[in-house]
Amino acid sequence: MIRPRPALLCLLVPLLLAGCAPQGGDAARVAKLEKEVAELRAHVEHERTEAAGKPAAADEAAGPELGAQMLELQIRHARLWQAGAARNWILAQFQLAELRETVSGIVETNGDHAALQPQRLADVMPAMLDPALGAMQAAVDGHDGAAFDAAYDQLSQACTGCHAAADHGFLVIQRPITPVLDNLRAEPTPAP
Repeated sequence: MIRPRPALLCLLVPLLLAGCAPQGGDAARVAKLEKEVAELRAHVEHERTEAAGKPAAADEAAGPELGAQMLELQIRHARLWQAGAARNWILAQFQLAELRETVSGIVETNGDHAALQPQRLADVMPAMLDPALGAMQAAVDGHDGAAFDAAYDQLSQACTGCHAAADHGFLVIQRPITPVLDNLRAEPTPAP
C-alpha cells in the first residue's frame, strides 16, 4: 500500500477543501469529502507520532519537560537567596512560595520521570526537600538571617542530594555568586 507523505497531504487537504463547497445542495458529497479529510488528518497524526515513537495520547498528556522545570526551580532558588541575603523578608516569603509551587508542579507533572526509577520522583523529591523547606519557612517567618543562611545551605544540599539519587551527582547546587537575573531589586524598599 502506498502511504501519502505528510507534506503531500498538507498540499492535498486545501485542494480537497476547496472542492468541498456545496454546489446545488450536494450535502452527501460534502460529507464524504469531510470524512476523507478527517481520515487523512488522522493518518498524518498517526504517522507523525509513530515516527516519534510515542502514541498520540502520550503527546497530549505530556506535561512540561523536567529540565525546563528544574531550570525554573534553579531560578527560584537563586532569587530566594538574593531576597534572603538582602533580608527582604516579604520578597523572601514570595520567592519561597514560588519555589514551593515549582516543586509541586514537578511532583505533579513528572512524578514518575525515569530519572529515579524504580523510585518515584514524586516520593523522593518531597522527602529530601521538605525538611529544608520547613527550616527555610521558619527562618523567613522569624526574620532570622542566620537561620535563613543555614536553611538555604540545607536546601542546596538537599537539591544536590536529590540529583545524586537520580545519578546526576554532577549537578551541585550552591549559593549564587551573582544574581541570575539582576533586574529585580532584592533590597527592601525604604519606608517613605
